[in-house]
Amino acid sequence: MTSEEIVARVQAAGVVGAGGAGFPTHVKLAARNIDTVIANGAECEPMLRCDQQLMASHPDLVIRGMRLVMQAVGAKVGLVAVKAHYASAVQALQQELDSQKDTEDARAWPVKLYIIEKSVYPAGDEFCLVYEVTGRLIPEAGLPLNVGCVVQNVGTLANIALAVDGGVPVTHRYVTINGEVRSPKTVNAPIGMSFDKVIALAGGYTRDPGELRVIVGGPMTGHTVADPASETITKTTGGILVLPTENEVVRFMSRSLEAWTKRGKASCDQCRDCTVLCPRHLLGHGFSPHEIMRAGAYDINVKNSVLTGAVLCCECRLCEAYSCPLELSPMQFYKKMKRELAAAGWKNDVHHRSDLVPDDSREGRLVPTERLVARLGVGKYHSWPVAWDESEVRVDRVTVSLKQHIGVPAQAVVAQGDSVVAGQLIASPPEGKLGANIHASIAGRVVSVSDKSIAIEG
Repeated sequence: MTSEEIVARVQAAGVVGAGGAGFPTHVKLAARNIDTVIANGAECEPMLRCDQQLMASHPDLVIRGMRLVMQAVGAKVGLVAVKAHYASAVQALQQELDSQKDTEDARAWPVKLYIIEKSVYPAGDEFCLVYEVTGRLIPEAGLPLNVGCVVQNVGTLANIALAVDGGVPVTHRYVTINGEVRSPKTVNAPIGMSFDKVIALAGGYTRDPGELRVIVGGPMTGHTVADPASETITKTTGGILVLPTENEVVRFMSRSLEAWTKRGKASCDQCRDCTVLCPRHLLGHGFSPHEIMRAGAYDINVKNSVLTGAVLCCECRLCEAYSCPLELSPMQFYKKMKRELAAAGWKNDVHHRSDLVPDDSREGRLVPTERLVARLGVGKYHSWPVAWDESEVRVDRVTVSLKQHIGVPAQAVVAQGDSVVAGQLIASPPEGKLGANIHASIAGRVVSVSDKSIAIEG
């Protein structure tokens, strides 16, 4: 199979990055001058399990996806980065590699495990992971491609294997449901299924819903949702968490930008703790979060390098959730500045340094997951068992978003009243535009089509 055929099948299946913002995978696979492919199995967000459970249950798909990516980009090194304490995943992956060691594929596209000994946050961030695995430093505002690497989430790799070998489009997503639910578990949910129905799969709430908040994603990079009945599963939904309203995570995520700004102007004492622990600063980026707090305190709005440095923020949330003793948030200032820069049409011609030198104290300043979990007040949820449930999920209605990826929204290729089968193409990006195909996750009739979603009833 040629590289072009691999890319075409991945594109046809609508595969996007499963672990982040949903970058269309076929674009990554068209890269050249790549020598190393890294599978991101770090899963550093507390409370989530879907990636480690996928590696333990389907190591064959992860390894096959790795080799297909290596073949597509011409890489000769494949490394599956997984934390040491994900013991079942490590064991399953190693057994799979050992069983294939004498095959032609294994010789042509060799894959090894890279064991991450320390459990720190954010180990799964691409900049941190590439440095951990290869010792290479991605330039400011750069990409792994800039240092000869391609990084793929393990869920993405499984989808690549299914797409290339079986022509299977992305119609489902492994999602961890954790927190104040009766039976925490990871399920394979149809895309477009509503959050309230997914929560019901985990036994429903343990308390009155009015005492709880639902978070999509992890407790660090996720966000609260107003109405679980109207929010739906997408290709990038890795977790649905249910937490008490008084929990630290909910309290921080519920604070308005106005409140963050007001507190920042009034309280920041320039202690520099946010900068000292910032993962980008520790990699040598010209990025000091305490400086934007100073700028905010004095209403500095000139687009100097301190403010435009917002483009370097990875929004890991360590500054507000862990570092600051006064519960302030440089990240919120940076998010506000990013919006202002985008609205003004600002182009980054400043922050592209590649002569980076990591902080000498970096290793001692990495944030242990255990400490972060304690600070977030999610210790019991993070440690208790989460079942892996691959039984078929039946649902009589899905509302499939047309914007599940970086790029432009897909455009419907079906109309109201059409009958569709599971796996049928229902939307595709405009010709020549960055985007991804979208397929029906259930069989049924199209009951509505808008510029934002397609609803199907089975």
